[in-house]
Amino acid sequence: MDMKTSEKVHEIGYLLKDAKIIVNQDLNFDVAGIKVESKQGEMMNLPRWVGQILEENGLGDLDSPDMITELKQALSKEKMIGEYQVSTLMPDFYIKLRASMKKLDRHDFDNVESVLLELFRMRRGKIVKLADSSKLTAELNSKLTVEEKMFFESISENSKQFERQIRGDADE
Repeated sequence: MDMKTSEKVHEIGYLLKDAKIIVNQDLNFDVAGIKVESKQGEMMNLPRWVGQILEENGLGDLDSPDMITELKQALSKEKMIGEYQVSTLMPDFYIKLRASMKKLDRHDFDNVESVLLELFRMRRGKIVKLADSSKLTAELNSKLTVEEKMFFESISENSKQFERQIRGDADE
């Protein structure tokens, strides 16, 4: 599976997970096998995609983690650890962050994006070094996001292929 397809599959999985929704008005509906009966002010667990639709239509508020704070904390942790180590990020960290960033105004989006790019560049450099020098251990695997694992594997495979080419056994 290519990187874009894999990322899309994980994003769909994220949207299928339950999320907390605070209902803004009395609701009663049955759509796509999801039956909802709720009073105003109640908190419900529903698939995130349902929560997003309710929120977009002013029918509920989706309880989402503060990904901007998590981004800043992740950058701070990344700066503190060594050059050949990465801090732990949730597997769906970037998926959640992109969803949060879609709700921001242009100014806030630009500020958050600059922090994201700083974190991304720092982790990318570390992942390239790690992929070129070691295998994806269980410990490292648990620290990387879905996208970063795929990047690690790609760099590792390309590095091995390049080494075989230089040694002269690329076709073997």
